Amino acid sequence: MRPANRRPPLPAILLVLLLPLLALLSAASCDRGSSGPQAARSPQEAVAQPAAPAPAATAPAAPPRQPANVMPFHGAAWLEREGRVEEERPDEVLQAMDLAPGMQVAEVGAGTGFFARRIGPVVAPGGKVYAVDIQAEMLDLLREYSARDGVDNVVPVLGTEVDPKLPRGAIDRLLLVDVYHEFQQPAPMLQRMRESLAPGGRVVLVEYRAEDDSAAHIKADHRMTVDQVLAEWLPAGFELVERRETLPSQHLFVFRARP
Repeated sequence: MRPANRRPPLPAILLVLLLPLLALLSAASCDRGSSGPQAARSPQEAVAQPAAPAPAATAPAAPPRQPANVMPFHGAAWLEREGRVEEERPDEVLQAMDLAPGMQVAEVGAGTGFFARRIGPVVAPGGKVYAVDIQAEMLDLLREYSARDGVDNVVPVLGTEVDPKLPRGAIDRLLLVDVYHEFQQPAPMLQRMRESLAPGGRVVLVEYRAEDDSAAHIKADHRMTVDQVLAEWLPAGFELVERRETLPSQHLFVFRARP
């Protein structure tokens, strides 16, 4: 005679089935109660935690750029050509500079002083324009044209390819028009220009566009894209304040030194 099968009592079966579930619930409860640095005990606490700071702007990637040849003083007539006012709108450039009487201003690559001679009266009285060029012959022409126009607060400065020879920490506004692309050694020049800025100083950079045909009358190596400019200026310690695309064929950037 076969013995009858004996079943375990019902409570024991339930206990076996519930034990794993109880263990899982206990572990989850411990996790929710953790006091680690990223834990939040309530939705209110989670909202109150400060947000992480936004990452700093990074320079865009740009293909390597070969600096253009420096325009020799023999071509100075191009800087005083008829129609340049309509083509480059110097009044709009000066407006972007936000000039005021008494300011110390520098134009690097001033050439014959087409812009420097217009800045001088705006920062008078008390203001001064350092007109920097690496060709003494250009500065001779600048002196001649400044005397002709009756502008007496433009100071010619003979710079070098690595140093604009500007007073350190003194320049309120610095202007470069159609010249940065010719810098044979841009890195040290960017450093020296940054060091020349006074607290709150700004740099206005104007370069012919390379992205479209608005500057098709200019040689390709004398034009720059936005990415090419930012790829060199941002790593050099500058940050972009403003960019204008209202000039007929040129980009206009406003930079300041990054704190």
